Amino acid sequence: MLGTALLSCAAWISLSGAVLSILWWGIWGRNTSIKSVRTFIILLIIPAVMSIAATWSGGDGLSYFIRITAILLIASWMFAERYPGELLDVGVYFGGMKFGFDLGLIGELSMSALEVMAKETDRVSIAIRQKGNHISPRIIPAVFSGVVIRELQLAQERAILLTLRGYTSGGTHCPTFVSPKEDRIAGAFSCAIFLFSLIAGDFFIISGSTFIV
Repeated sequence: MLGTALLSCAAWISLSGAVLSILWWGIWGRNTSIKSVRTFIILLIIPAVMSIAATWSGGDGLSYFIRITAILLIASWMFAERYPGELLDVGVYFGGMKFGFDLGLIGELSMSALEVMAKETDRVSIAIRQKGNHISPRIIPAVFSGVVIRELQLAQERAILLTLRGYTSGGTHCPTFVSPKEDRIAGAFSCAIFLFSLIAGDFFIISGSTFIV
């Protein structure tokens, strides 16, 4: 989790940090939640459009595209490698039993909602293919509105459950971490990449839709 934050910051701070983060992902983070080239291309559509807009306005769109690509790769690795309760462990470890617990609980509920949404989307896609149809822009609103409504209902059910159990704020949790040797090495390199990015970095100055490097 900490490595994810460091690498994401390094990728955002400088172009060299983004390139090194991609190399780090190629060595240690090849397990990713992006399971197909098509999914990867779809994820890159928005960064590509924004980078084109940045280039059109006189900024360095290529640099922006590389940085966002690095952040997406690191995020996909974190999502795939995350174990249940990790955000709660990290939140309590750094923020204590009150603020940290609340923050970790929010993170866990959010990640759980994303996982449920991904599974529901896969089921809908399978059902559409079994009927001999394909997902098209025309049916996307109808398909995914049902997924969103289901997520809202699930969020309401969880809120009611927490209320019935008497949750108000904070809680007791004992975080546990397991750090194999390979993870420690990867963490050390992520720290080194972050420090290098700070030293050699060139910060984004964001003004409207213009990105100046």
